[in-house]
Amino acid sequence: MTLPKNTTNNSLDRAAVFLSGLCLLHCLAIPFAVLLGPLMSGWLNHSETRVHWMLLLLAIPISALALWRGYQRHSNALTSILGATGLLLMFIAVTHWFGEHLEIALTVIGVTLLMIAHIRNMRAGHQHA
Repeated sequence: MTLPKNTTNNSLDRAAVFLSGLCLLHCLAIPFAVLLGPLMSGWLNHSETRVHWMLLLLAIPISALALWRGYQRHSNALTSILGATGLLLMFIAVTHWFGEHLEIALTVIGVTLLMIAHIRNMRAGHQHA
């Protein structure tokens, strides 16, 4: 049984929002871990970049496909620009192009933009269904 494109695309958007949420939780957990103690913060700091790379490598194909399908359906350039900007900020953050001190801020902003793009994509899909 083949699912309609709208159903498949909403699933991709939901998966992307979920992954963005995981990344956001991970980024926000680090400052709290620093307050909780040296053992916890040390563990999170060592895993931070690796987890960001894994989440980014999952987010890129899922988000790109969902946003592309959404654009084909409703041609909303702003949604695509928000999503692409979010992915770009996440990439810049994980590569430390502007230094490690900006990784968390750039990731949080990027993930938030990406989540907004996927939510806009889902809402636009409901309007055109």
